[in-house]
Amino acid sequence: MRRFLAILLSLIAGSALADDGRFVIVNGTDLSIRELTLSQHDLNAWSPSVLQAPALKPGEAREVTVPSSFVGCNQDFKVVFEGNDTQPIWQYLNLCNLKKIRLAYDRLSGIATATYDE
Repeated sequence: MRRFLAILLSLIAGSALADDGRFVIVNGTDLSIRELTLSQHDLNAWSPSVLQAPALKPGEAREVTVPSSFVGCNQDFKVVFEGNDTQPIWQYLNLCNLKKIRLAYDRLSGIATATYDE
């Protein structure tokens, strides 16, 4: 019986890990976001953009799907703005519990901040 329960629990955990992650991103900056890339925290190995076209305008929100192939919950986010070379990074975000995130960026100070719901 214990073996059966262990197998059942591993199957349930495996299927939960195989699901794509979804969250809503809100553009709280004053620039349109053209790309959103992810990297495991501090690796600087950036993914292809998970943000679908068109660009996300200031104040807009959109659901983002992150493929289940990402390993680890703690991710860094980097955005590419439309018509601007600045590429700010938001560090150490818990992707596993993320439901909604609002990205803000102060161009004068270069500080990237976020508020989010888990």
